Amino acid sequence: MKKIILSIVLAFCCIGAKAQMAQFQALYIYNFAKNIGWPNEDSNKDLVITIIGDNDLASELNKLASTKAIGSRKVVIKESATTNGIQKSDIVYIGEAKSNQISSLMNAQEGNKNLIVSGKSGLCSQGAGISFLSEGGKLKFEISNKNIAKRGLQVSQKLVQLGVEVD
Repeated sequence: MKKIILSIVLAFCCIGAKAQMAQFQALYIYNFAKNIGWPNEDSNKDLVITIIGDNDLASELNKLASTKAIGSRKVVIKESATTNGIQKSDIVYIGEAKSNQISSLMNAQEGNKNLIVSGKSGLCSQGAGISFLSEGGKLKFEISNKNIAKRGLQVSQKLVQLGVEVD
């Protein structure tokens, strides 16, 4: 009986930790969006964030989007199970579980002016602009100013200084 109770408690702790991680990632992504120089032609359009393979993060971003904008731009959250068929997005997040699809995402999004964010560390080396990582139990991010600039975007120096620069 003690083993069953312990298993249940551990399961709830893991679920709670995962939900908390999604909250932190959502706040980070929202702040990434605020610190990117978006093309002027997009200033009157919704800011679209597509989440691939992370329902918890999509849910947290939907909560933020219901109350916050990025400047004058309304934030719209879309979800996708794969990298195929993603419509115009300003930010595309690929979850850790789908990180093996980064190459197909980069190919599909070539020529688009968007920020690619990864839930797995090290993917800036494969073209992502920002990759989350965990160091000492703390959420951090790698940032590639070069990859972001290749996609036609500018990043604030403040954001670069907050991350671990990988260029």
